[in-house]
Amino acid sequence: MVRDSAATRNRILEAAIGEFAAHGLAGGRVGRIAEVSGANQRSIYVYFGSKEGLFNAALRRVIGDLVGAVPLTEDDLPGYAGRMFDYLLDHPEALRMGMWRHLERPASGPDTADVYAEKVEAMGGGGSGPTESGLPPTDLLVLVQGLTSSWLTSPEDLLAAADADPYSPERLAVHRAVIVEAARRLCAPVP
Repeated sequence: MVRDSAATRNRILEAAIGEFAAHGLAGGRVGRIAEVSGANQRSIYVYFGSKEGLFNAALRRVIGDLVGAVPLTEDDLPGYAGRMFDYLLDHPEALRMGMWRHLERPASGPDTADVYAEKVEAMGGGGSGPTESGLPPTDLLVLVQGLTSSWLTSPEDLLAAADADPYSPERLAVHRAVIVEAARRLCAPVP
């Protein structure tokens, strides 16, 4: 029987994303990844070198998928915010992996500084001056991105304060509209 190394590698990565999204790098177990992927642990080390190498590969996959699905459009940050919220709802592993990266290995994973630098530059002021909104471009982008994940990282008690199921399609649609409107206001030109 011929083995398909690309398929095995992909199965390992998919299992690793699930494992690391749930448990982080420290809590993730290679044995569970091997079991879920149907691969042996030796294969994981052959393909990825170490548990850290596997985490970095999983993180690159998640971030690459996110960037590919929701390109940062500097000329439509409100639309970007809405699309990013939709993506994070549909792909909770993206937010979770990003949070684990921030907590456990802030310097790991793909270096996306060049992508952000290009977008910040395009937002105005050569990247250092204010945007039309009067806000520095980096700060504006940080605020817009923060809007996209805030619902998903807030305490359940706060989300339930509106006397509605915070994850019902209707409530999520209302919040999505609020995100887009808040981003629009942040990006609005200073009068």
